[in-house]
Amino acid sequence: MFDSRSPVVKIAGYAIVGFFVIIIIISFGMPDFMSRLGMDKSIVAVVNGEKIHHLDFLRYRNSVSQRVPDATSKEMQHYILDSMIRYRLQLQKASAIGIRVSDERVKRVIREMPMFRDESGRFNRQHLNLFLDHHHLSLNDYYVMVREDLVNEELVRLIQSGSGATRDEVLGRAAVDNSRLQIKYCYAANSELRKRWAGDIRVTDAEVDAELAANRSEVKDPKTDRQRVRSKLEDRKFEAKKKEMTDGIDRLSLDGGSFDQAVARLGGAVRASAVFKVGEPVREAGDKGAVLYSLSDSPLFVGDCLSLRSGASSRVISSFDGLYVFTPLVKDVPMREPAAAQYEAMKTRLRNEKTNAVYINMMTTFLEKSKVSKNLNFD
Repeated sequence: MFDSRSPVVKIAGYAIVGFFVIIIIISFGMPDFMSRLGMDKSIVAVVNGEKIHHLDFLRYRNSVSQRVPDATSKEMQHYILDSMIRYRLQLQKASAIGIRVSDERVKRVIREMPMFRDESGRFNRQHLNLFLDHHHLSLNDYYVMVREDLVNEELVRLIQSGSGATRDEVLGRAAVDNSRLQIKYCYAANSELRKRWAGDIRVTDAEVDAELAANRSEVKDPKTDRQRVRSKLEDRKFEAKKKEMTDGIDRLSLDGGSFDQAVARLGGAVRASAVFKVGEPVREAGDKGAVLYSLSDSPLFVGDCLSLRSGASSRVISSFDGLYVFTPLVKDVPMREPAAAQYEAMKTRLRNEKTNAVYINMMTTFLEKSKVSKNLNFD
């Protein structure tokens, strides 16, 4: 019914990315390459050689404090500085890809701002001067601020220009928003599998001797090394058994085998999940059902969930502590065109999600190549 090219599968991906985009924007992992030694106290950060001055930080913090009561708390000051660093990185990225704003445009934008116009609607230089005095800014400072905002607007506009939403994608979004899914799953814990395969993964003294003989340079304490090597060989055998079973169930799934056949091979308890939408975390049934992160986060899950018929087995999904297989119980993904207003709202939301995803990917890559130093000695 749905394959990897389906708009529903793609939209599910955007929805999942969108969820994490929010997290990443809020806590954009600024590397704390802290270097107070030799760092001027008037400098709070250096971003690829560009300095952020303490005075600029105080101005921004004071602006934030008008909207956020605890702007002077240590946590908020960290966040404010990270926001300023993000802003610098955005401007540097925009410059790197050739985005420029002319002096004429900066002047025109300032003259067209409503707060600098008089009652007749004409630009009033006195209004501008009062604004500059109130915020302790020179005209040149303000020109720089406006230019930077316009550059960032152009950067966002450039990203948005390549992030449109097709009709199929909007229909996919509607299907995601109105979807109802439920699965039946089987889980086998590693600890249970180890007990089941105890005889198969047991390591003999001869095998330990052979391993030690093959790696004499690593031997330091014969007594402890024997146990370490025994454990390593048991783990190796266990992983080989798991791979053998996983490969067998995966072949069964690709051949259209049933969930019951997969359960017979995997063993473990069979349960039903709570009902969920495409892109939402999968939870255990019940009011306080735990999130099944290994299923929710698996790149295989959404595709198999939407493409499988009820009763057919998924491929194996591995977690750090066991193995899962599942089959759909409920799969209601209606492909109906929404009303005009809802259609436009979904189109805008989808475009924004795609824009955010492109932005985060671009800035994360740029950050990885950047050198950022922070002076966290806030007053």
